[in-house]
Amino acid sequence: MSRYDRQMKCGAFGTRGQSALSQAVIMITGLGALGSAAAEQLARAGAGHLVLCDMDIVECSNLHRQSCYDEHDASSGALKAEALKHHLLRINSEITVTAVAEEITSLNIERLISMYHPVMMIDGTDQFSTRFLINQACHRHHIPWIYGACLGTKGTVVGIDFTGPCLSCLLSTIPETGEDCSIAGILPPVAHMTAAMQCAEVMNYMAEGRFSNQLLTFNTAVMKFQQTNAAAFADADCPICVHHQYSALAAPPAAVTKLCGGKFLVRVPVELFTDSGLSFQRTSPFFKYYQDDDYQLSLFHDGRVILTGADNTSSAETTVRQLLYR
Repeated sequence: MSRYDRQMKCGAFGTRGQSALSQAVIMITGLGALGSAAAEQLARAGAGHLVLCDMDIVECSNLHRQSCYDEHDASSGALKAEALKHHLLRINSEITVTAVAEEITSLNIERLISMYHPVMMIDGTDQFSTRFLINQACHRHHIPWIYGACLGTKGTVVGIDFTGPCLSCLLSTIPETGEDCSIAGILPPVAHMTAAMQCAEVMNYMAEGRFSNQLLTFNTAVMKFQQTNAAAFADADCPICVHHQYSALAAPPAAVTKLCGGKFLVRVPVELFTDSGLSFQRTSPFFKYYQDDDYQLSLFHDGRVILTGADNTSSAETTVRQLLYR
């Protein structure tokens, strides 16, 4: 434990916090800027078992803010979950790291919870629909989780305990802002500060058995930080934490989903990974890549297609079928 001496000397964390952290199974959903940065901090801090969940591959545009990945990961099209596992174990070989190269959906989130028994989940996703799914799963299974979001120069963090208030109290409906990092951009320090605050809440919970109960927002453009008592958002008629209605867990995944960065996720039969007549420029056991003057397409072995170049969900679905069913 001498490796963690400096953090154990911090009275707010101490040996109690370190003991809890070293035994904790923490599931991180989404391994982009937030999830990868949080995973690195927790690996260095000695988290017992990190379960890393992400469906995506490393791209060059990730590297300015996703600091655990490198140019080799991007050029080889490495799966983020596998690449991050490799890097974390080089940082700390004493911990356990499990890579789950799957999209988190209503079809697998409860299976993964039953399989790994996480004591906490960290949100590193960029989709509010996935966050609402996490919120419902964590409430049903009594798992504390930490919401994090960042865009441009702004970040938001709140620890959500299953006793409420929950994400549905804060946001009654899924936001449709139309903004993502490909439009509004994202500064590296904003992502890392948001992830650091998420990890601070992890350490609060490990040491004290509770979060700070503060909704933290900040804007680095004006160096302004604001905090609000999360209890103020409690909804006495919340469908999740009051009425226990877990509709997202019962709903099948959407056939087409708009992602961050102008991309679209389209689901196709898994047989197309081997049967498609499209001439791919890059292939691996996990994905195949195609690019022309108009589109970029990545086909994954589980039937997921990530398409760049479409204008909307309808054109994305049509384009994918025209390309793959040649």
